Amino acid sequence: MKALCFLLLLPVAVFCNDVAAPPPQPPPSTPSPSPNTTTPNPNTTTSTTTTTTLAPNATTTTTVAPTTTTTTVAPNTTTTSTTTVAPNTTTTSTTTVAPNTTTVGPVTTPSPNTTTPAPAPSPTPMPQPAAGSWSVRNNTSNVTCVIVNMAIRINVTYSKADNKTGFAVLNIPKDAFGNGTCGNETQTLRLEWMHQKDNKSYSNMLEMVFEKNETEKKFVVHNINLTLSVNPDDFPNATQSVTNLTFFHNHNLFATSLTRSYRCMKSQEVDLFKKNSNETVGVLTVSKVQLEAFHETNSTDFGAIEDCERSTDIVPITVGCALVGLVAVVLIGYLVGRRRSQARGYLSM
Repeated sequence: MKALCFLLLLPVAVFCNDVAAPPPQPPPSTPSPSPNTTTPNPNTTTSTTTTTTLAPNATTTTTVAPTTTTTTVAPNTTTTSTTTVAPNTTTTSTTTVAPNTTTVGPVTTPSPNTTTPAPAPSPTPMPQPAAGSWSVRNNTSNVTCVIVNMAIRINVTYSKADNKTGFAVLNIPKDAFGNGTCGNETQTLRLEWMHQKDNKSYSNMLEMVFEKNETEKKFVVHNINLTLSVNPDDFPNATQSVTNLTFFHNHNLFATSLTRSYRCMKSQEVDLFKKNSNETVGVLTVSKVQLEAFHETNSTDFGAIEDCERSTDIVPITVGCALVGLVAVVLIGYLVGRRRSQARGYLSM
């Protein structure tokens, strides 16, 4: 009985199954699995380009290529992830740096280690001499016979121990001691001063001799004598055998009328010679000069002044006056001659 029922129900079940079930579909194609398959893009490189410009307030720009990820999912199947990555992907940073990007001053090539010796200090210049005032008085009559104001500088040559010629420059101090003599025909002024060195004193002397000319009623400086003691300060490295130097000037100077004084503010040079020789071995420079000899009063006031500047103006003035007179004579002669020629012309007519 059971078998009969099973045979009767079998066709019904088959029929129902054919109606309810959808038509069969082919099985989906399964892609060839390639686990962890990476398809490299040939020559595909994720590169990072960095451009750096080392300028003031520089901006660094970095460009990075994006990374692309592609995912393919089969419907109702296993999800497969495919990532495109360059093999051995290397991030390359390229930096462009301008040459000498570091702000540095000009390249300095170190000089060889040389030492430049310091220049020798220049000698201190000799200060200008100060003007002194001296006078000579006759102790018997109490008359001041010689009055002198002047500034004096001495430049002389001397022999050195190395057989070379040295040059000495010294000023006569304004407080040098002054004395002299008062004669009727000749009068003198003597200046003496000392130089101290290593507890040793060196004496120096300048003598001016005045002479009177009764015929011309003038006086002149007839002679100058100078004696200098050789000391280490004024005469360095001098020959040790020489202890004193003597100089002379034996030509008339500063001719002036009697009872008057000679004055000259500008500098004047007086040549100094060796004894009995015309070889110039030194110069005596005097300035701010005013002097008078054969003075016949008790005071130390100078007489009327004869200025050296005025005396030098006499020559050009005299020449100018002579030229003006000559032109006047020529002009007068021309006018007289012209008038006479005109008068002769009228008479002939």
